[in-house]
Amino acid sequence: MSLINIVSALGDNSSIYPLLVRDCGIENVAKCALTYKQNAKESKYIAREATRERIIDEYGTSAVWLGGVPLLNKICDTFIKKRKYAPEINLKLFKESASQGINVNIEKFKDKLPDLTEQLKKVRDNKKTFQNLQAFKFIATTSIPIALMGFLLPKLNFLYTKNKNSKKQTPVFEGKNKMQSGMKEFLKNIKNSKKEGSPSFSGLDKLANMSNLQKMMVLDAGLTAGRVKTGRNPEEKAELAFKMLLMCYLNYLAPKNIEKMLNGLTKKIFGINTSLDVKLLNSKDFINKIKENKLSLPKGIDEKSIINFIDENPTSTFVKEAQKLNLVSMLKNNIRDPRKYVETGKVAEFKQAIEEFVSDAAKSGSVEAFAKKALYAKSFNTIANVAISSFLLAGVLPKIQFLFRKVLTKSDLDPGVKQYDKRA
Repeated sequence: MSLINIVSALGDNSSIYPLLVRDCGIENVAKCALTYKQNAKESKYIAREATRERIIDEYGTSAVWLGGVPLLNKICDTFIKKRKYAPEINLKLFKESASQGINVNIEKFKDKLPDLTEQLKKVRDNKKTFQNLQAFKFIATTSIPIALMGFLLPKLNFLYTKNKNSKKQTPVFEGKNKMQSGMKEFLKNIKNSKKEGSPSFSGLDKLANMSNLQKMMVLDAGLTAGRVKTGRNPEEKAELAFKMLLMCYLNYLAPKNIEKMLNGLTKKIFGINTSLDVKLLNSKDFINKIKENKLSLPKGIDEKSIINFIDENPTSTFVKEAQKLNLVSMLKNNIRDPRKYVETGKVAEFKQAIEEFVSDAAKSGSVEAFAKKALYAKSFNTIANVAISSFLLAGVLPKIQFLFRKVLTKSDLDPGVKQYDKRA
């Protein structure tokens, strides 16, 4: 992956890449180190125990995110395919409009893409079954990771600490019995839910077609509930709730606010528009089209104008760049994928951002020089955003958490582990 692609990925705060860099590369390491330092003020033994728990917790959670969630998605998609349905079909297509929808797309692409339109017909004619399959996928890819990260992982982590520090060596089977009891309760709830009737799937199109980032937000919400529920005492529960709520804000909201602030300052101070992606600013084709006044854009920002432009100009620079940013899904034969829903609002925003950039570049006197300045500014803002949000997560958040602990418990020790303090 080139440097431009890396910066582009890090600059997309609607994707999971900045989150993964902050979470795995910076935040986990810093939190583990600070956990040891904080607890070591009173007990080096508790510091080691608390740090071991933190390492298992942080990296175990990351493993589920990075490996478990993608694996579950693949398993669910395979399950759906075996039932002769295409998991790629977006449920939003059932919201029919004049420009796109399941029936509109079938009619429009029936001659160009007969195989794909047959997939659409099957889903249209078996809407309830397909909705149930998508509901199954959503529940499986959220509830299982939440159960693993929010309940099972901390329970096993705490059980290991308890067994390791128990003078009587509490049997490991105690944890097994608890898990068996929990499983019986889980199965009982499922049985009761079946008796009460099928669940309602209103709004399922929004749930089933969430972005990876939105799914991670759902997982973090469930993770927060699980961690608080499994806390070993009221003090630990309170600290976990406080930490997780701040973490969710710093992971999902703060980076977007920082991005807006940095872009606004760059525009105000230097007069440079940094709303476009670095890959586009680095594109020679894009810059040349602006210089030669040959850049074709949709005439309007309404759905009809956007859809018609994409279908009539599939090889245009605008459509190609929109595809690179995952705003449009095109097939190898340069035909729009009729199974996918086009978020025309986002495409319209992209078009308006390009128009603003073209206007500013024309006023600057040199399109190439202006684009280069914008590229450097955007790259700086992206790296600064990652650095600032990482510092807040890895440095400021733990300090605030430890201050909250000190005020709540009058101690620097981890409230869940301090019961095992072996000081004389």
